[in-house]
Amino acid sequence: MYEIHKGLDCSGYVGWTIYNTLETKSNHGNGYVLKAEEMTKTFANMKLGSYKDSIQNAKPGDIVSMANAHVYIVLAVCEDGSLLIAHSSPPGVKISGTYDQNGNSNSQAVEYAQKIMKTYYPDWYSRYPDCTVDSSFTEPSNVSLFHWNSKTLKDVDKLNSMTVNQIIQTLFQ
Repeated sequence: MYEIHKGLDCSGYVGWTIYNTLETKSNHGNGYVLKAEEMTKTFANMKLGSYKDSIQNAKPGDIVSMANAHVYIVLAVCEDGSLLIAHSSPPGVKISGTYDQNGNSNSQAVEYAQKIMKTYYPDWYSRYPDCTVDSSFTEPSNVSLFHWNSKTLKDVDKLNSMTVNQIIQTLFQ
């Protein structure tokens, strides 16, 4: 879906990220760029981890596919149940926050996303200041989750046991 001057789409970004994480040689390994809505099931079928029809108990690094053809990476889970995510839709990659578990758009994840974008990517933030994604990003009937197994991807930084602030510090500083 990449079109010149329009940016990188979601499945290209997630597939590129996975390839660069798992493969040690260029032009080696499996293709990881797939249809967004099929990524979670396909990665589980590749025996890279497990598939769930729910995003309950999401963890940093999990991949979430949406039935409406979008996919994103979970960076952190906030106390209010909102997710801090990395995703891409033209014009490019962005850190965003989902609604909280009560359906509020002014969630902790949105606050964290705004702070990250404003601090580390100020030019991008000035062009695209909205760091909120809509409620479909966590709607139970619209999402499925892929969780890595420990043989495929080790949590060497121990992100799964960190607070959101610790995760942000680890990833962005």
